[in-house]
Amino acid sequence: MNTDRQFETELGYFNQEGTEYIIKTPRTPKPWINVLSNGRYGLTISGGGGGFSWLDHSEFNRITRWHQDMVKDDWGKYIYVRDNDTGEFWSPTWLPVKTDLDEYQCRHGFGYTVFQSRVGKIQITLTLFIPMNEQMEIWDVEIENLGSEPRSLSLFNYFEWTLGSSNDHHREFHKNFIETKFDSDANTIWASKRLWDIALGDRGHWNIEHPFNAFLSCTSKATGFECDKEAFLGQYGSVEKPDAVSSNGSQGKQGVWQDAIASLKIPVELAPGAKQNLAYLIGMYDSTRNCQIAIEKYQTQDQRISALNAVKAYWSEMLGAHQMETPDASINILANGWLKYQTISARIYGRSAYYQQSGAYGFRDQLQDSQVFLPVDVSKTEKQIKLHAAHQYIDGSVLHWWHPITEQGLHSGIADNYLWLPFLVISYLQETDNIALLQEQIPFYDDKQTESIYEHCLKSIKRSLQRTSKRGLPFIGAGDWNDGLSAVGLEEQGESVWLAHFLTFILKEFILISGEMGDTKHQKLFQDTSLTLVNAIQTTGWDGDWFIRATKDDGNIIGGKACKEGKIYLNAQTWSVISGSGTAEQQQKSMAAVNDHLLKDFGPLLLSPAYSEPDPLIGYLSRYAAGTRENGGVYTHAATWAIWAFALQGQPELAFKVYQGISPIHNGMNPQRYLGEPYVTPGNIDGPDSDYYGRGGWTWYTGSAAWLYKMVSERILGIRPTRAGLVIDPAIPAEWKQYSMTRKFRETVYTIHVSNPDKRSSGISELQVDGLIIQGNVIPPQHTKTCLVQVTM
Repeated sequence: MNTDRQFETELGYFNQEGTEYIIKTPRTPKPWINVLSNGRYGLTISGGGGGFSWLDHSEFNRITRWHQDMVKDDWGKYIYVRDNDTGEFWSPTWLPVKTDLDEYQCRHGFGYTVFQSRVGKIQITLTLFIPMNEQMEIWDVEIENLGSEPRSLSLFNYFEWTLGSSNDHHREFHKNFIETKFDSDANTIWASKRLWDIALGDRGHWNIEHPFNAFLSCTSKATGFECDKEAFLGQYGSVEKPDAVSSNGSQGKQGVWQDAIASLKIPVELAPGAKQNLAYLIGMYDSTRNCQIAIEKYQTQDQRISALNAVKAYWSEMLGAHQMETPDASINILANGWLKYQTISARIYGRSAYYQQSGAYGFRDQLQDSQVFLPVDVSKTEKQIKLHAAHQYIDGSVLHWWHPITEQGLHSGIADNYLWLPFLVISYLQETDNIALLQEQIPFYDDKQTESIYEHCLKSIKRSLQRTSKRGLPFIGAGDWNDGLSAVGLEEQGESVWLAHFLTFILKEFILISGEMGDTKHQKLFQDTSLTLVNAIQTTGWDGDWFIRATKDDGNIIGGKACKEGKIYLNAQTWSVISGSGTAEQQQKSMAAVNDHLLKDFGPLLLSPAYSEPDPLIGYLSRYAAGTRENGGVYTHAATWAIWAFALQGQPELAFKVYQGISPIHNGMNPQRYLGEPYVTPGNIDGPDSDYYGRGGWTWYTGSAAWLYKMVSERILGIRPTRAGLVIDPAIPAEWKQYSMTRKFRETVYTIHVSNPDKRSSGISELQVDGLIIQGNVIPPQHTKTCLVQVTM
């Protein structure tokens, strides 16, 4: 057994520190990718070498062409290595040539990816990363001749320019606006586009210039170049066997009349045992001059090593601020690094991956994601709260999503979006107790007047209270948290029981917050409406053994015992516990029903049984294949809330069972069944009604990562922030002997050690803070730089 390898399968493993996933073969069952982003520039890179790049917006400002194909993964930025003596050539990433490599390894890490491969006696190490505060990427290449004979090689790179909207399927149209030019003195290909096909400009449709200059440069002198796709591939040619590489020549076409690509031919002559280092630089700035400045910064290997070390240091500091050590290695790997990295790099910074390329901000999505920053850097959560508040209408409604750059979005009838703003304020206050944030003035999306964040939250809550049925339940509109319930309440008659639970949670907290703000008017309103709402939930929403999910516009129930399909929904049960809106008996019964009907091998299903036929009064959820995604699959975002509910119910063994079921590391131990990357969460796992039970999908771009991180830390390990201080409330496996955590809380760094000598799952018998015994399980905020906490269960 190799102790340096964790959770090894035939396809890959984690390194000893858990900071890298090492892929052993490019033939993974689906593309296993990394998402790199510094907050502005981003790229995806698969284990075979596929992927694409963007600046600020992965859909509106795509730099290189890519189209989704999870089977072929045949769009990317590629390198070819040609043996000039034999004419044979290959790709060090495997794609696109797909030559069998004698050695192959792909290491995905935090902020970088490294390929190491060998064909015969030629070994190549390719390191990809994005320097901090730059609008470019670096492909650092080291080529080594391991043999006893000199080798003459030619390197060709290849990618296609997009330069704007990714929606360039009509390539014969879009190619007419791209101009390329090779600058021999700068050793650089320049590219620009005369059209930016997005909704900007004041002189009609599609009538503005793309305001950037893009480039491909190399630190070694090029002896050839190509900017024309046909000239490089050949008519009817392919990326697997391009004419230019086969013939070892480039026609050198450039200008405005081609299908624009970028390729530089670099000669490499290696003596026996010799190495050569070079780098391809790809990027995009607002002027040629700024491109040249960036290119000059990274000409030497030392400069590039320093830049890569800065990237690694950034992620080490960001991810290392909150660390856990438990007897479960999978928790340590996920919670200490990968869940946070997935959330920050893919969901917040990049807003893109392979299954979904959004570029947009989802009002509810990135708000929830921003909870990841609370134990790390609360200023980033503050920034997200302010950004989303500025995309609220003065009537309290919000944009369901919006695009940066154009600032246009979808103003929908979905009924939960606006409530996530007060929810995040609640989470923020629990972490910081900084009530002053609520006084900050933020404008509205449709009105330049500003009001406080507190007033923005009030508008959200009151809008929900106004959209309530005669029976006292909120209208579901065009959906609530579940967008797939898209037709349940279009006539403003359908009701949502889950939304009633969620609103109850928020009202309870804002009763306290409004009191602190001296707002007795709204405090009284929230007290009264909370009582009315809870009564409606406990009566109208209760179906005998569990809570119904919703009612349709025609009054028929969704998620009730009388339903043939979709009898029980997960969220209506878990949030009855989280919000405390059900009676104690109802909460117990509803979670027993989750255990009996929904909790399966790979976590709790979102609903059961799956819909076998579409229901036009439900929406597109019922049109998914049975057992997939929201239709009877495990929807991991919602599944994490089951951890919360089971922990609150005093059932730590079931909370941990949910974690184990949805853990990508555990599921990844059977990679041919699971298919997804074992180092990031999937959006969904197929349920038992699917022919592919246990198959993961929609990886990377999912809100489940931030929530799983939060649930592991706050509900399983049980160390969570409250206004009064840090609560210690474990819900762990009884066999754990101990665990520990280091986290910052209100300017103090707490090192917390929990011992479990009596093999308990919950409860604590003693709490010491810097040697002093504290009564109860709440550590009041300390006013020192560091604090040592000893807990005995």
